[in-house]
Amino acid sequence: MNKFKMIYIIPIMLVLLGVVFLTSSKSEKMDNLKPLNEEELKPWSNSGDTIFKNKEAVAIFEHYEYEYNPNHSKKVILAELCFIQIDDNPDNTIGLIRYIYTLHGTSKIQVEFKDQYDKINYWKSNLK
Repeated sequence: MNKFKMIYIIPIMLVLLGVVFLTSSKSEKMDNLKPLNEEELKPWSNSGDTIFKNKEAVAIFEHYEYEYNPNHSKKVILAELCFIQIDDNPDNTIGLIRYIYTLHGTSKIQVEFKDQYDKINYWKSNLK
């Protein structure tokens, strides 16, 4: 009888853990993302490959790439702008994305945090 109960308990526990994990992960709903308005745009600027907020560096442009996904509903080639956020302030991330979107509204935008970038470079340099 104990084995019979365990057979049902384990899948139920896995489903519950999955629901907790999916509902607790942090994400922002972006289907209503809008470009910055005139007032919101004032603290943002860029020079060369660096983006500033209130004259403090927030992110640097890392690279530009093209992506094609044959399973994408529109079957288009997407341009992707890749930035590294260097200010380590996650509160600036959505504003940064909106600023880039204001300037480049048709491009896919990727923002990585500096510490992630440093870890990736560390591992890449040790693979050589």
